Amino acid sequence: MVIPMKTTDASQHIIIIPNRRLDLVGANAIKQQFISLIDKKYNLWIVDMANVEFIDSSGLSALVIGLKKARKHGYSLAICNLNPTIRLVFEITQLDRVFQTFNTIDDVFVDSQAKLLTA
Repeated sequence: MVIPMKTTDASQHIIIIPNRRLDLVGANAIKQQFISLIDKKYNLWIVDMANVEFIDSSGLSALVIGLKKARKHGYSLAICNLNPTIRLVFEITQLDRVFQTFNTIDDVFVDSQAKLLTA
């Protein structure tokens, strides 16, 4: 399974766009993509969940692994566009307290710009 990615803002950000299911197969694919990003020097990894309809423990685990890898190498990871069902999973597992989550991808960029201005 290939999960699309696209770069933005002069390659400072990378957007990962999982599709439909973050189950065992999708989780393995996204973990591999997180690993491939480590040496590419993207400051911000964005996971756009707009197309994700289902997530299980494998998918949640893969996102946690991605967050740990990003932090270990000095990068940030943000998640956006959670549909109500997926948002509920994040709330029940209390991962909404661990991840930076945003309603839209534009909100991610507004927040990252605000942090740059106050730094």
